Amino acid sequence: MKLQFFHVADLCRFIEILLIQLPENHIFNVGNTQPITIKEWVTLCYHAVGKTPGLVMVDKTVGQRNYFCFHDYEYVLDISLLSATYPLEKGLQEEFNWYKNNHDSIDYRRNYTEFIDEQLANIHRKHKGM
Repeated sequence: MKLQFFHVADLCRFIEILLIQLPENHIFNVGNTQPITIKEWVTLCYHAVGKTPGLVMVDKTVGQRNYFCFHDYEYVLDISLLSATYPLEKGLQEEFNWYKNNHDSIDYRRNYTEFIDEQLANIHRKHKGM
C-alpha cells in the first residue's frame, strides 16, 4: 500500500498558487509528489529518531486497522499545480524535533507500541488456537 503526505509549508504554497491562478476547479487533493510504501514510511519515521525498525510482517487475513492507523486503501493524488514538495524525511525529522521539545504540551498520547504488541498477541493466540 502506498501513502502520500503533505507538509504544511507545501499547503501554504498551494493556497498561494490557488489565490494567484484562480483555477476553475475548486476541489483539490494534495500530497507529496512521490507516494511511499508503509514499510518505507515506517523506516523514515525510525530514521528520524535515529533508530532502525524491527519489522514484523502480518498475514493479509488480519485486518490492517488492528495494528495500523491507516485504512487499507491507497490514493495517488494529482498535485500538478506544485512543481516540488517538501522532502518527507526532512519534515519527519523537524516534527520529531518539535515533539521532543513539546512532548508535555500534547494532551492525548496513545502508546502504539503497547497497542500493537497487544493486538499481535491476540492475533497469535487466535491463530494458534485454530
